[in-house]
Amino acid sequence: MGLLVLGLATGACLFACTRTEDKPAGPPEKITIAYSATTDAALAEVAQSRGFYREEGLEAIARVHPYGKLALEDLLAGKADFATVAETPIVFAIMKGEKISIIATIQTSEVMNAVLARKDKGVRSPGDLKGKKIAATLGTTSDFFLDALLGVHGISRKEVTIVDLKAEAMPAALAQGKVDAVSTFAPYVALTQKKLGKNVTTFRDKDIYRSTFNVITTQEFIRKNPEKVKKMLRALVKAERFVRANPAEAQKIVADFCGVELSVVRDIWADTRFAVMLDQPLLLAMEDESRWAIDNRLTRARMVPNYLQFIHIDGLKSIKPEVVRILR
Repeated sequence: MGLLVLGLATGACLFACTRTEDKPAGPPEKITIAYSATTDAALAEVAQSRGFYREEGLEAIARVHPYGKLALEDLLAGKADFATVAETPIVFAIMKGEKISIIATIQTSEVMNAVLARKDKGVRSPGDLKGKKIAATLGTTSDFFLDALLGVHGISRKEVTIVDLKAEAMPAALAQGKVDAVSTFAPYVALTQKKLGKNVTTFRDKDIYRSTFNVITTQEFIRKNPEKVKKMLRALVKAERFVRANPAEAQKIVADFCGVELSVVRDIWADTRFAVMLDQPLLLAMEDESRWAIDNRLTRARMVPNYLQFIHIDGLKSIKPEVVRILR
């Protein structure tokens, strides 16, 4: 572990200037992380598989879920200390009064979400979605992206039939003709395409939505465990460096963690940015999604929250200040 060397260091940084504290002595502290078993959580998954949490003095216990909303529910139920989740479920949780905070964004993409439709149902262009039965996982990015895509093409939410469906059930539901289209996210986009083959049309729009995947915890946990939060962040920064330097190995780690074919992960990789950061577009996206939820009466809240109160800036700023780009 190099404890002696680290103990003698006086401000010098052994790990690309992200190291600000000595490695802790003694046994690792236990934490539980609720994971989304998707490529979005790649940095957290790599940190787990490569032992970066342990290097930072944490023993990370994994609780794995098909997607982020379920990981968030684990956190809210007190079954996990951290969760990996997209911003849309976070927005809904905060608007319900949950006291949670984002400690870092670990992935962003403009093409992670898509609407996929059956060609034999007459859907060849986005305008053909009008009047169709479309599955979405309500309260997730698939729900918001569907509305955004429909709106761009002049279709209101009332002009389609939206079916709430778990993301992992969508490929089979579309293949069996239970719905005409699905709105989903990676890796379920690729799995759906593979299942339907030539009978599927895929609609993406990189100009209407940037998805983010984030690491969150409760505000109480941050108050009681500020050093654990910093250790978590340092492990994620190590994972980011590893992913950048070893993309092929990282892809294999993520494929194994998520239980998907390596080819699926490779296809997604090029369109995804894996980086630890906190930026202003995250704040703006959450505000925009809040207004969408209010306008469509998807929440009882009637005011957009002050999301600065739900983003923990100080932790990442103490580790890697140059990636914190949120105006206070």
